[in-house]
Amino acid sequence: MTNTFKITEQVAERFYRLPKVFFTNCRYKKMSNDAKIAYALLQDRLELSIKNDWFDEEGSIFFLYGNEQLGEILNCSKPTVIKIKKELQKCELLSEKRMGLSKSNRLYLLKPVADMEDVRALTSEVDTLQSLEPQQKLNILTSRSQNSLLQEVKIFNTNDTDFSDTDLNDTEVSIHHMVVELEIPTSLKDVLMQNQIRLMDDNIEIKDIERHYKAHAGILTDYQYASALQYSLEKTPGKIKSISARLTKALKDKQKWLSEQKQGSSKNAREEIVPDWFNEHKGERGKGDQGIDTLSDEMQLERDQLLQELKG
Repeated sequence: MTNTFKITEQVAERFYRLPKVFFTNCRYKKMSNDAKIAYALLQDRLELSIKNDWFDEEGSIFFLYGNEQLGEILNCSKPTVIKIKKELQKCELLSEKRMGLSKSNRLYLLKPVADMEDVRALTSEVDTLQSLEPQQKLNILTSRSQNSLLQEVKIFNTNDTDFSDTDLNDTEVSIHHMVVELEIPTSLKDVLMQNQIRLMDDNIEIKDIERHYKAHAGILTDYQYASALQYSLEKTPGKIKSISARLTKALKDKQKWLSEQKQGSSKNAREEIVPDWFNEHKGERGKGDQGIDTLSDEMQLERDQLLQELKG
């Protein structure tokens, strides 16, 4: 049978819904494209919330996703997730309800609103297309898809340590997911995200980094270890043949540097310096003090004479 519906075709034809009002209403126009795409992704997750019975007594659907889980869903880092959430909340497209200690907060996706300006804008677009010849429609849509559409629906591309599957090849996507699953501090994950190309070029086993960190935990702080890791990946000339050996050397160098800094600070500690003249003066003063009650013969005689005159 050649006319049946194919599962692969059905999956390929699925898409995320992005509200057109995001590009016509002044309330949403200034939203970042990341936030707009995030809204579309979360909207698609509403069906999963229904399956999980994530709706309250009023029938409102919510999500139970922490920032880390949202980062995996949106394929971006935790700081970017927080930024997107704040942006959606500011535009009244997302609401967060705190549920108390040890309970996940509830996230509610809110409906966008439209006004008559949006209606006129969308109606005008439809009328314009309907009044054109088929070839003219094709030319406009093609031109729009190459120019303005790129501005409206930009690929969900994040900055710095944030990566998107649409921007990465299979190897990069694999590394990204592996880093996310590592049981290491976030500061170390950020360093690995920043040095993805080095990890790929040198065929570095990311699990070796995790094992090395756990084996040397306590020697340095997480921040200091992350600094040693970053130095190893960014400053090592040539190919890194053994990441474990390179990290061990980097940790020793870091410890040595910290020790030198500590010794240098103790040497520079302020000490009270007493000049020689002060000690000499102090000695002379001491000698005078010792003889303060001893009078010369002449002074003794003068004193006796004064006492006699007073008595007479």
